[in-house]
Amino acid sequence: MVTPTTVVASMQKIVMLLAVALFGVIALTGEAAAKVPVIYQTGQHAFECGPLPAPFDKEPELAGFNAAYICDITGVFWSYFSVRNCKPAAVKGDSYSDETELVAAIKAKYPESSMKRGLWGKYGWILLALAVLAGIGIWLKEKFTGED
Repeated sequence: MVTPTTVVASMQKIVMLLAVALFGVIALTGEAAAKVPVIYQTGQHAFECGPLPAPFDKEPELAGFNAAYICDITGVFWSYFSVRNCKPAAVKGDSYSDETELVAAIKAKYPESSMKRGLWGKYGWILLALAVLAGIGIWLKEKFTGED
């Protein structure tokens, strides 16, 4: 069901995506390209899947936890081009629980494909790579044709 909130959230993502792409092209075509900060991420990130499966959703010590996969990530500007070594766990903020029975229940209910990565987190690196290639193409064209 489409609600006004989901439409606004989608529009915000699209605007952010276009702004980052435009920033990338402008930054790569200007003389100050070497001064552009690149935000590069590595480490672990938890991608939520949904509520905890029964009977763990009723346990008081797991109140507020959600089912998730904790993965090793590599990416730029919060778009991950490498998501690997994913392990199921119950996650709440910076805390997690990876008890054997809980992990088995999460894995049974939620496959890795159910991780909520979002469009930018999943495909944004492709747009960034295209922006970099476009910038290189424009720079090469300027160098070979002598046009600004």
